[in-house]
Amino acid sequence: MTAGLAAWYAAGGRHDLPWRRTRDPWAVLVSEVMLQQTPVARVLPRWSRFLLRWPTPESCAAASLDEVLREWEGLGYPRRAAALWRSAAMIAASGWPADEAGLQRLPGVGPYTARALLCLAFHRPSAPARDVNLGRVAARCYLGVETAPGARLDAALEAHRPAAMAWRDYTLALFDVGALLCRRRSAACQRCPLAPGCASRARLAEGVEAPPRKQAPYPGSMRQLRGAVLRAMLARPDQSVAELEAAVAGVPAAARPGAVVEALAGLRRDGLLAT
Repeated sequence: MTAGLAAWYAAGGRHDLPWRRTRDPWAVLVSEVMLQQTPVARVLPRWSRFLLRWPTPESCAAASLDEVLREWEGLGYPRRAAALWRSAAMIAASGWPADEAGLQRLPGVGPYTARALLCLAFHRPSAPARDVNLGRVAARCYLGVETAPGARLDAALEAHRPAAMAWRDYTLALFDVGALLCRRRSAACQRCPLAPGCASRARLAEGVEAPPRKQAPYPGSMRQLRGAVLRAMLARPDQSVAELEAAVAGVPAAARPGAVVEALAGLRRDGLLAT
């Protein structure tokens, strides 16, 4: 079933992604955090810039949270930046955790990110680093369904790994199959190296129903307002609520009475602004 995967990955994998050319765990962690819900094209220049400024956990931990949040601006979900900064402080103080459970104790690091670090940086995979793409590929190709429980997906991923492929290459190859070919709303089966043995080939030929949208559009959302309020407060922390409301008046959600105060309180509650 996976006989052609290694050759396909060698010829067509995304080897140009810079975070794939390093085994440095800090660089890998920064890439994984940035890539959460953010397209690769937006992350590419920002990953390099972030690491040029803070090449180690120690250098990031020595910076202020405000500095890290300003550098993060434009990537969205600033809580990720705050969690990364707090993780840097823990790593700087105590070193890198040795196993999956220890890595998951770092702020913002869940099962996938912990497994990705073990596989991509530390060469100690404890279980498949199963993100959305890997889960979709495993469910479709190995099990013939769109979704399946995590334990079943992990077992399928382990059972079908080619003996000649290291866990790192196998993981990256399946990332690329999911991102480039076996996409959520469409599947380019005619170009997929897994197609000959894919358990969903016939079903996918009939088309894939688009899943329901899970998140409200960004324009007009509270997320957009929170981002605007955070930018304004990082630029000038001492402004009054009235001044802040004027500064973000162009954001649609700010028109709702009390919305700016609500956004400000939420940012402080999340630890992104001083109380």
